[in-house]
Amino acid sequence: MPVATESEEQQALFRYCAVETGRYPELEMLVHTPNEGKRTRVTGGRLKKEGLRKGYPDITLYLPSCGYHGLMIELKRRRGSKKTPEQKEWIRKLNEYGYAAAFCYGWEDAWKFIKAYLDARKSERISVRNKNLEIVIEYKLRSLREAAKQ
Repeated sequence: MPVATESEEQQALFRYCAVETGRYPELEMLVHTPNEGKRTRVTGGRLKKEGLRKGYPDITLYLPSCGYHGLMIELKRRRGSKKTPEQKEWIRKLNEYGYAAAFCYGWEDAWKFIKAYLDARKSERISVRNKNLEIVIEYKLRSLREAAKQ
């Protein structure tokens, strides 16, 4: 069975999030940054001058939660994807600067990370043991270990 492309995984994630927006209205703050794809030299040069950066994460949730400024995801295929040095550096720096940033493998993995982040925000308001925050931290730590690998 063929593995879905990153584009297919991302489209599936955004379709699922559209359905979940009724339960999680904060998902209206979830966006994709089109940073991938082949471009002409002229277009690539123009985009670089406009601020495009190699390796910048695919998905951002502009919503503070549990001391984080927001959530950022570098989405990968479930199998067969490689992380670039630039992607690893972005994940490392974003975590260092106060974001919850992680590599996620497939749309379901990305949804688990997003949902835990959103649920941690709700739990934060009612002062309970925040199991969802623990999940967010697990994603961060896993991604930082992966970013440290050569």
